[in-house]
Amino acid sequence: MSDDVKVGDRVEITKYRDYDDECNGWSGVVVQIDTDNIPFLVRTSEEGDVWAQEVRKLDTPTAIDREALVTRAKELLADTLHTVDDIIAMANFLAGE
Repeated sequence: MSDDVKVGDRVEITKYRDYDDECNGWSGVVVQIDTDNIPFLVRTSEEGDVWAQEVRKLDTPTAIDREALVTRAKELLADTLHTVDDIIAMANFLAGE
């Protein structure tokens, strides 16, 4: 279910934790994906950033999608010498463009 999700995608949290369903049904934008058993960092309006086990990609794009990509690109490039063009290129890469 979460296989095609990438940073910047608008998603619904379908499984918050094995032991807790508090955030199930919340929507937001994926700002980071890790390789552990709770891989999705989702920026929500309800609680801010929350980690989720499973998410479902939503079809509705939003303005925050691009903002999340730029924010993540800045984070990834923080310890490097980079230009605005580098940030834009990284954001486009994260978007799959």
